[in-house]
Amino acid sequence: MLLLSSCGSSSKEQKNANYGINPNAVKVDVITPEHGMADPHAWIENDRVYVICGHDESWDGKGSFRMDRWEVWSSDDLVNWKHHRNIYPKDTYIGDSPNCWAGDVCERDGKYYWFFSNRNINTGVMVADEITGEYKDLLGKPLLPKDIIPGHPYDPEIFIENNVYTICFGAGTYYMATLAKDMKSLSTKPQKIIVQDEKGNSLKVEDKPTLFKRNGWYYLVYGSRYSMSKNLYGPYTFKGAFLDGGHTSFFEWKDQLYVLQENHDISAFYRGASLKPVFFNKDETIIIPEDDSMYPAPGRPFEFKNSTMGWKALDGTSLSFKNGKIQGEISGNNALIESAPWLYTDTGECTHFTISIKNNSNAKQLKLALYTRDLEKGFWKKTDPIKWEQQEWVSIPISSNDNAFKTYTIQLSQFKGVKEKLMQIAMQPISDTNSGAWEIEEIRVK
Repeated sequence: MLLLSSCGSSSKEQKNANYGINPNAVKVDVITPEHGMADPHAWIENDRVYVICGHDESWDGKGSFRMDRWEVWSSDDLVNWKHHRNIYPKDTYIGDSPNCWAGDVCERDGKYYWFFSNRNINTGVMVADEITGEYKDLLGKPLLPKDIIPGHPYDPEIFIENNVYTICFGAGTYYMATLAKDMKSLSTKPQKIIVQDEKGNSLKVEDKPTLFKRNGWYYLVYGSRYSMSKNLYGPYTFKGAFLDGGHTSFFEWKDQLYVLQENHDISAFYRGASLKPVFFNKDETIIIPEDDSMYPAPGRPFEFKNSTMGWKALDGTSLSFKNGKIQGEISGNNALIESAPWLYTDTGECTHFTISIKNNSNAKQLKLALYTRDLEKGFWKKTDPIKWEQQEWVSIPISSNDNAFKTYTIQLSQFKGVKEKLMQIAMQPISDTNSGAWEIEEIRVK
């Protein structure tokens, strides 16, 4: 039996245990590529999966997780997705601030409720007559004010069982309480949830809890880790790694459990959502497939199928997107373009770069520079724009006046002092001329 809820579907009984890996299960790297979708939250209705997600404001990385709205999407096949509506913070007590962090959506007595985070400050609730909205602020103030627990009352998860709606929230330590039937108040006081190791030692947890139940076990998932308990309120015992990725939301589709999981589509601050099937061992623990990774790891592809993917011109060239390529006209020597910041790519998994370029000039070389950082205290604080003239550049010879695209390789080992995370890339696509043009159809970090 599989009892679900990330407020994602009503409880449902499975006829089969479905242990092991199902090779026919659907898997999608990014359900809405290059869009900035983050924090996906699913609800199943009439053979359609609906998702309310947050939206990252900009791939320029203007600040720490600035999210300007929530969006409503749906699909009837898990592959093709339709956008229905945007929900804006100005329509809530938040006001006009980019604070649209994670939440959860559910239905009760014919009404639909969107529980949302005001950044990591507090939690509110909106209501609608249809799953696609229009959503209106139910209280005009927080449902979970900042003083309701010792920590930060945000990132809500709604778990439904036997018509009892439980809200779980927090970071570091989780709390649970029962929602009243009016869905705008609590009928119980928040209770601290213990997560412990096998020896009974208490453990800290990440933000955004998600829950589902299977065969008498409650699963508490947070990012790429999970714990299990025979009781909803715990204590939960830490089991280890979950699938690699960020915030999660679970739902069942055609007798298969799936998870929508946040990834780093363009960057750590301009994210996407992956769709992955979830498989189980016979002891009810979760199987981690050997090829599992958080998209786009290992490496990072820039394929320019839909947009510039965050690349922009800084000096000496234009940059535009056309027909699945980026291109530019040269106006000065050492023309410079750069990727979106905060790529957050693990350099330990990468060995080289490939660049597919058509050089429509007399230039004979291409140059590449990297900005890398180690994970350390203060890592997630906003950084200033990179001074690329102070970074190490590697030059490679290229052909001139091309009639077709040609692919060139630069080894990561050619750079000195590479740190743990690749944060940004800069390029002089044709570096030794002040006229001509260039086109790039693909850049890959491999």
